[in-house]
Amino acid sequence: MDDLNVAVILAQFINFWIVFFIFYYFLGKTIVKTIEERRSQIENLDNSEDVVREKLEAAQEEAKEIINEARKNASDMQKNADELSKRDTAAKLKIAEEKAEWIMNSAKRDIEKERLSMIESMKKKVLDLSLKINSKVFDNKDNNKEFISKEVNSIKL
Repeated sequence: MDDLNVAVILAQFINFWIVFFIFYYFLGKTIVKTIEERRSQIENLDNSEDVVREKLEAAQEEAKEIINEARKNASDMQKNADELSKRDTAAKLKIAEEKAEWIMNSAKRDIEKERLSMIESMKKKVLDLSLKINSKVFDNKDNNKEFISKEVNSIKL
């Protein structure tokens, strides 16, 4: 323990405090200030992270609401489209039915006209045939012409 000299220890102790005060005086405030700034930045980052997380959650909720609203609007639009389609189909069906009825009535009229025309044609042919038979049987073409004509015209078909 001879190597331990009280003067050396005292000198080291004084040197330590001199260096400590120099650092504290020239750098201490700057280091403390820098450390405080870093702490406040870290706190701001933590707060910013919370704010960002809250904004992200709010944005996700808003996105969900927008999606739900869009789905509802799409559903409403589909219902409206279905309703319009049904109305349009009903209107077209009604028009088609009216047109079919008109065609049927027109066809019935045409058929009736054709039937009457055929009856008249058949009556003329029967009359001609009867007159030919009459002329062969009685050797006179005009014998009983009025009678035969009257009988043929009285036939109702």
